[in-house]
Formats: sequence, C-alpha cells, structure tokens
Amino acid sequence: MFRHRIQEHYEELTPRFRTLADFILENTLDVGFLTATALARRVAVDPATVVRFSQEIGYSGYRELSIEIKEYVNNELALRYKTGNPEAEGLAGEIAILTDELSDRILSFKSEAVQIAEIAEALQQANRIFVTSEGESYGLASLWANYLRIIGLQSYAISANAAQAALMLRDAKPGDLVFAISLGLDPDVDLGHLLHNAQKHSLRTISITTNATLLPARQADINLTAPAETPSGYPSFDTLMGLLSLIWQALLKINLDRSQSSIKAMLATLSSLVAEQEEIPPYDVATTMRLWNQDNK
Repeated sequence: MFRHRIQEHYEELTPRFRTLADFILENTLDVGFLTATALARRVAVDPATVVRFSQEIGYSGYRELSIEIKEYVNNELALRYKTGNPEAEGLAGEIAILTDELSDRILSFKSEAVQIAEIAEALQQANRIFVTSEGESYGLASLWANYLRIIGLQSYAISANAAQAALMLRDAKPGDLVFAISLGLDPDVDLGHLLHNAQKHSLRTISITTNATLLPARQADINLTAPAETPSGYPSFDTLMGLLSLIWQALLKINLDRSQSSIKAMLATLSSLVAEQEEIPPYDVATTMRLWNQDNK
C-alpha cells in the first residue's frame, strides 16, 4: 500500500519529496484524479520530480503509484454508499457496520443545526468562557477550552469540584458563560449544582451531555444531547466529540478574521519555540504547521 511505503521511506526523503509525500497523504482523494503534471503543479515541483519520487518509494514510476492510489480512492468512495463492507469478514465486517451506525448518529445533528448555531453565537458573545466538567470528563473539558483559546476566545478549564467552583463563581462576572460537558460516566451531580449556582450569579449556562435527564442537562439554560447509544447497548463518547467539533467549526465561520489572526499568532510563537530545539528534525513539526496554515488553501 502506498501509504505504508511513504511512511517507511519518509525520513530518508529529500525536502521536495517530503512535500509530495505530505500532499499525497493529506489529499489522497484529490490525488486519485491527478496526472503527474497536475500533481506537480499543485505542489510546485516539476513532473520529473513526481516520477523520481514514485521510484524512490519503490514504484516503477508515477503511473504504477497512480493506479494504486486510484484503487484506494475508488474503493473508499464505493464503500460510502454501501452498508458495511462486503469484502470484510469477522471483526472487520462488524467494524464496517459500526462505522455506518456512527455515521447515522453524526448525521442526526443536521436536525439540531439551529440549536448548534445558538450555542455558537452564545460562545461568540461571551466575555469569558469557563469550560467545566468532573471526573474523567475533565480531560475533554481541558481539550475543548484549549481549542477555544486557539481561535481567540478567552476560555478556561475549571473542575466542577466545590473548591474550584467556588473560585470560579467568585471571579465570574455577568457576560461570562459556563459551558458544561457531561459524558455520563457518573451522575455529575457537582456539575449540575455548579450550573444551578452559576445561574444565581447571572451567568449564562450551556451543557453538552449524553443524556437529557442528567442533572447538568436539566440545570442549563441551553442543553444539547449527543446521541450516545451504540449497538453494544453501552454509551460512547464519539458523537459528543463530533458535536464539539461542529460547534468549533461554527465559531470559525462566525468570526473568521479573529480565528485566523489568533492561529497565525500561535504559529509564530510555535515557530519560535521550535527554533530553539535544533535537535528536532524540521519535518517532524511541518505537518502541524501545515494543519493550521490556511495561506495556501
């Protein structure tokens, strides 16, 4: 498989070859429809470089590599319109069916688009955002708060335990917002009490939960429940993560200039930090830089 070959040879590739490798891995569906000349144009190299790159990773030329990429793309596109994977058996077949089921749960968010937009607008208008959770969910709250900071929102992860909640409520002011995340791994009673007291302090409250009857769901001004039931009968965290991603993407749409400015400032600082660590090969950080750099898209 071309992906494995690229990974095996990646550290020995020249900078130009790495540029090609990165583009192929990150834009495989597009590459499946590109000739050697078109691919060369997309990554600003000459067609001969594309051919030499193909040979460097073990192919006779770009034609052979292109055939393998096309087969991969055609198979992936075909599977998107089928139930399960007819060629997969045993556990692999079960995973294909589970993928369909996950896709259905994600698609259910279309019916919640109005409320998702309402949540995004509330976050956009808040002076400060306190993202709170308890227990195992706190790691997710911390991640979400960091992603909000990346796009320029003042956000802080706060544990819902009594001591942290008291400090947050003491310092919070009208115009701030409390955003609660409840995975449902426990009753999240402390989280519910925090939301109740936040409202007493004239703070707006939002909760994202996996069950509408959990206390945090019942106490928030706005609650959105992510469908968590899976074929196994046990709840999962996957759709809740997808919901947070949708809200984040909506925030990008609301204020693209602020988001881009904040991301560029982060990249500038990241570049400065990386420059001080000469022992790190540049290609090990290049992928992260490209993920956030929109100048060439």
